[in-house]
Amino acid sequence: MPAEPPSANPFARHYLRRYAFAWEQLAGRTGAHLDLGCGEGEFLAALAQTAKLSCRGADAHPGYLAALAQRCPDLPLTQLSPDGGLVFPAASFDSVSLLDVIEHVPDEAAALREIHRVLVPGGLLVLTAPRRHVFSFLDPDNAKFRFPRVHRLVYTARFGRDVYAERFADLSNGLRGDMSAARQEHTNYRPAALLALLAQAGFAPVTVTGANLFWRWFHVPALLLRGRAAALAERAIYLDGELFSSANIFITARRLA
Repeated sequence: MPAEPPSANPFARHYLRRYAFAWEQLAGRTGAHLDLGCGEGEFLAALAQTAKLSCRGADAHPGYLAALAQRCPDLPLTQLSPDGGLVFPAASFDSVSLLDVIEHVPDEAAALREIHRVLVPGGLLVLTAPRRHVFSFLDPDNAKFRFPRVHRLVYTARFGRDVYAERFADLSNGLRGDMSAARQEHTNYRPAALLALLAQAGFAPVTVTGANLFWRWFHVPALLLRGRAAALAERAIYLDGELFSSANIFITARRLA
């Protein structure tokens, strides 16, 4: 039987409900854990501090990894190729988290096959992704594809021309922002389609749930606001996640032998 979680969920009041969900699935486990697409490590750093797991982070974005390494110098990190391949031997990990990452990779099916390979038989995958629903058209990550000029103006006004050029004009690292340059859409998935991808890769679902409904109406302003206004928008996202479950998909799945 898994051990009881060693502490209270550090993401219990976090506005992104996927972090609370993932922590609940993983905190009582032991063994080697890979946070795939760890970004700057908000989730991974807390998981490593509060769980008995031996944690490793991996990401294709060198800037994210550099920021995380500075913050958590003892945390093992691996830079990945943007092609989606994993450099780890087979059966290296007892669990893998993939939190709003699958919609960023060049080939979802290939990525899931690689995760299946590096998990031990019976290992746990914790996956979250944006769900296709009535407000999917508000997804801000698709602005760079559908409204490139507006995206450039807004992003440049907030972060500067150099940052925009490095992240979205220079694609030499295989990335457009934090997405594979090969993608032309930040996908919002139908649950049946995502579950079918998992089944084809050799996974059996354990839990399927979700969060939010109206959150994109608050998420877009939260990206642009500062201070108290941003905090209020994030609070609205949190409450939306507590009340509704239609805008994001949260899945745990076991690797079949």
